[in-house]
Amino acid sequence: MKNSTPLYILCICIFTFILSCRPESLQISLPEYQPQVVVFSQIIPNALMAVSLSKTIGALEFSEQQGDTLSQNILDALVVSNADVTVSYQDRVDTLNEVGAGIYVSAFTPAFINETYQLRVVTQDNKIITSQNTMLPIVAFDQVTPSAERTETDTLVKFNFRIIDEPGDNWYMINFYTNGQTNTQPDSEGIDINNYFESGSNFLKRTELISDAAFSENTIEAMIQLPEISQRDSVTITLSNINETYFDYLQIRQTSSNLFTEITKEPVTLPTNIEGGLGFFNTHYPDIKTFDMRDF
Repeated sequence: MKNSTPLYILCICIFTFILSCRPESLQISLPEYQPQVVVFSQIIPNALMAVSLSKTIGALEFSEQQGDTLSQNILDALVVSNADVTVSYQDRVDTLNEVGAGIYVSAFTPAFINETYQLRVVTQDNKIITSQNTMLPIVAFDQVTPSAERTETDTLVKFNFRIIDEPGDNWYMINFYTNGQTNTQPDSEGIDINNYFESGSNFLKRTELISDAAFSENTIEAMIQLPEISQRDSVTITLSNINETYFDYLQIRQTSSNLFTEITKEPVTLPTNIEGGLGFFNTHYPDIKTFDMRDF
């Protein structure tokens, strides 16, 4: 039998050398996290303009991977209340009143096509957030037809639609709502205080984004299958003419598919038109159609 002692001693020497080369632990000092204000807005046709204000929290304060959940205390801490919120257009300045936690509303702001609206927010701690956006022309469905196709196990709801495309480069957002109590995409547009149904609340089932670059003609025709919608549902479909920046913003949010990337600013950097904060100031004006799927 060969003597293995020299090999054993060599292994010990190598292991000792590796340990001696291991760097000492470094103490990393991170700067104190500074929360940012997140802005979302919504135009409710012939009714009002609404702006939602919340704020981010640091990734070290909230970790979904560590089992943290959005408790009511955390949600309350995210709300930005008692801010001064105004919207300017033409020669007017409208003040928005806080009607709920972090929700500010103006019932007297008219919708002027091709008009630029300027948002200004001053928080209680004197942070100033500004933005501006132009209200694009309203684009209505030229045709939208729902159908229900029976399969061996279920009924598949479909929507065929046609849009007459505006001149130039355009981007569109189509939202599908049913009547429900909980939103499956609460961060799709930040807020949605519209109510398309006589009772209950909006239940956002799907957001479809369309760029006219994918179509060679001035007519956009497509069919969307919605397995998440039942033939027993009432469905509201909205069409909004949006700008490219907001289109890119929504695409990235859909890809990240996680509310916490916005709350903690990780790991995705989203496009924004907000100076001094995050989110998006929208002024799109939707076309709205409602259907009772029991009729199809």
